[in-house]
Amino acid sequence: MTDTVGFLVSTLRDLGTRTVVDMGCGDGAIAEALVGAGFAVTGVEPAAEMLALARRRLPGAVLLKSRAEDMDASAAAFDAAYFVNSLHHVAEARMRDALLNTARMIRPGGCLLVVEPMPEGSFFCAMRPVEDETAIRQAAARTIDALVSEGLLQLHRVQRWDRESRFEGPDDFVACLTRVAPERAALARDNAGALADTWRDNARSVEGGAVLVQPMIGWVLAPPDGSQAPHS
Repeated sequence: MTDTVGFLVSTLRDLGTRTVVDMGCGDGAIAEALVGAGFAVTGVEPAAEMLALARRRLPGAVLLKSRAEDMDASAAAFDAAYFVNSLHHVAEARMRDALLNTARMIRPGGCLLVVEPMPEGSFFCAMRPVEDETAIRQAAARTIDALVSEGLLQLHRVQRWDRESRFEGPDDFVACLTRVAPERAALARDNAGALADTWRDNARSVEGGAVLVQPMIGWVLAPPDGSQAPHS
């Protein structure tokens, strides 16, 4: 079964990639997995509290406090770049800038990988009382499609898989949601009744806990003709 790290590692290895930039690295978990697989990873993260966690996890890595759309693309050249569950956290009006600016940081022949959760599945349905990301997840996919249609990015392939997440119970699920976005804690408290209902209706019981499933989609993209992406 494909998972996010497996998708990244297999794609990057097939392309002979060595240096990678993680846009929206969060606490550094994905970057740590790729470092363990032999890649040289630079992390970029706008949230100071997340960057601090990443620095503890990856003390020797290059980690930068910035947004993808604000990076100085002229000062960097990587074999590849990726967004994992992070494009939909970019303001919709800046998604194009984030993708194109990142593509300019990629060497000719390199790739841009984007992994996003789809607005469906039991995980998505269970979290909706805390945050309904339907519109912003759709906007992320729509932005990618538009850039490909306009010839500003090339699409090599799309892959889909289901991510299974195991939880001890609803409190563990809420803790997972709030690690990504601490402001969700208040929303979880304010919508505790609805959250209990969506957990009951969507979580699949397993021995010692429960499972929620999140359908994922991964795009393998590149600047046009293997060159640096143009300004839109």
